[in-house]
Amino acid sequence: MASSRVCNAQNLVDRQAILSEPVPVKKPSPLALLLGLIPFLAMCFSVALWDRIDPMILGLPFNLAWPLCWIILTSLCLWGAYRAESARDKKDGGAS
Repeated sequence: MASSRVCNAQNLVDRQAILSEPVPVKKPSPLALLLGLIPFLAMCFSVALWDRIDPMILGLPFNLAWPLCWIILTSLCLWGAYRAESARDKKDGGAS
């Protein structure tokens, strides 16, 4: 029982040491920001463009196919943003 208290106390000290160190944060690149904003803008501010049923796309009404398409395209945009940030990290020498 005493050993578990010592172990818990040590974990608490370790957590406090980890949390007390500042974590360096980098600003995202403009390309990563743009790739992150594209799906947001396409889903939120294009309702007037896709607020209709016709045409049917793969048997789905257009107003259902458009958001479904952007759910898939969002993954691609965020993958591109990740790749842009990874390339920037490699170019900067991997420094955080």
